[in-house]
Parts: sequence; C-alpha cells; structure tokens
Amino acid sequence: MGNSSSLYPTKGEQGITHHYHAAGPDSVTGGEGEPWCGLLASAAPRDHIVQLYQDQRFLNRAVCRFAAAAITNGEGVILVPTVAHWDAFRPRLESEGVDVKAAEKRGQLTIVDADNLLPTFMRDGMPDSPVFLGLAQNVVSQARGDGRYSKVRWWGEMVNILWERGEVAASMQLEDQFDQLAHEQDIAIFCSFLMDNFDGDVHARMLPRLGENHSHLIPFEDYARLERAVSDALRDTVGPDESRILEDQLLSKFAGPLQMPRSQALLLALRETLPLIADDVLQRSRNIYQAAG
Repeated sequence: MGNSSSLYPTKGEQGITHHYHAAGPDSVTGGEGEPWCGLLASAAPRDHIVQLYQDQRFLNRAVCRFAAAAITNGEGVILVPTVAHWDAFRPRLESEGVDVKAAEKRGQLTIVDADNLLPTFMRDGMPDSPVFLGLAQNVVSQARGDGRYSKVRWWGEMVNILWERGEVAASMQLEDQFDQLAHEQDIAIFCSFLMDNFDGDVHARMLPRLGENHSHLIPFEDYARLERAVSDALRDTVGPDESRILEDQLLSKFAGPLQMPRSQALLLALRETLPLIADDVLQRSRNIYQAAG
C-alpha cells in the first residue's frame, strides 16, 4: 500500500446542554449533510472520534470524508487500513476528486498497512506504549513534511483488528495510547470498530470504556432514523405519556462521557438509570431501525 514500508525498519440538540453534548441536530439527513459528515470534515487537533459500523459502505463513506476533507484543507492525513479496506477506500477517494497518487507523491497522504504495523509494537499480547508512541511520532513527523502540513489527522483500524480477535484489553490500551498521541502531537484521530450498537453488552461494557479515551461517538449512519426508532421503541415500551416524561428526566440527569447524538445518549441514560427495561427498548429500537432501512 503506497510507499510506506520505508517508515518502519521492521515490518447536540438546540436547548440541551447536558454533558452528553448532542453531536448535531438529529433531524439532519441525506447526502453529506448528516451531522457526522461535518464532524469528520472539520476534525480538530486533539479530537478523538470513534465510529461504530456494521457495513462496508458506512465505513467507506466515513473514512473517505475524513481523508478527503484533510486533502482539501491542506492538511496531512495518515491512513492505517488493512489491504482489503484500502482497496475499497481508494476508488471512493478518487471518485470524490482526490488524486491519490499525487497526494502520496507530495507527502500529503501516508498509507501504512495495519497488519504489518501492529506486530511491530506488540509485546506479550499488549501494545508497548514507548515503542508504539515512538513509531507513531515518527509517522506524524514525516506526515508534516518539514512544515508543509502543520495540521495532521490520522485514521486507523489496528484497534479494531485487536477487537475482532477478541483481544479487548489490548484494543482499549492501544486506544489509550492513541489518545495520548493525539494530545502530545496535537493531531485529530479517528478510529472505526466493527461493533453492533444494538447489543446490550456493547452498551454496558464497551461504550463506557470508549468514553474514557474518545471525544466523539458516531454510533450509526442515519441519526434521524435512530432518533425515530428510539423514540418509538420507548413509547411502545412504557406508553406515550410516560415516554415523554422519561426522556426529559433521563437526559436532564445523564452526564455522558463524550459527544454523541441525542438518541444515543437516551439509550445509554436508560441503561444507567432503568436497566430492567433498557434491553427491551434496545431490541425494539433495533427492529424499528432495521425495518425503516
């Protein structure tokens, strides 16, 4: 992938101001106007954004929005995909007007093979922080191009490779190290997980952990459809009158750890406050969301 082998010597809704911070109006839909598109296009230094996805199309859209915006903005961009995912990203980037070959030649776009890079800093099944940070800092330094690209952003999926292997502790430790990298190097970082956001264990275990080392959550492709699904599911579970009161009460008290859509915050607040009905609402939300697709 590219010429990156030389880098390594070895292989919120308006009016709601609670801590969950709505990522954007849930009513925005269609094309590139979805809230997450704007978030990725304008990713700022020290932002650490996480996407949950289950289909290749959503992954392609998100990563290419993040990368194409960087190229347009005159920023350096580092992508650390698997070979299969790079083969999917490249034609989409080119269809969006990015001259991939030229961007690589001038040093604005750096492509690193995730499967090759990951083993270089793993020690006894865990990421070695000094080794990883040293390697990553070298990549960032080269991506700056002697000052030509003072702003740099990074997308990668090494954390997802570990997650898919079932190496959850290693994945989360690497996320902690990426968060440290974002702050030390003053860069924006974006990562993507193949993760089912309608899974109760993901809500109970993984999202709170991801909240410790991320600033923004992109949980679904269609925020408006999620808003309708969660609202309808809650109403079907507790009744229309109770659901309106419950929504206001839950969101007024919920102090979520990162920015996310209002509907996602509602699901997490429900699990935190009323766990006995959270799984029912989550399953109904899944059914309604999928039926509307």
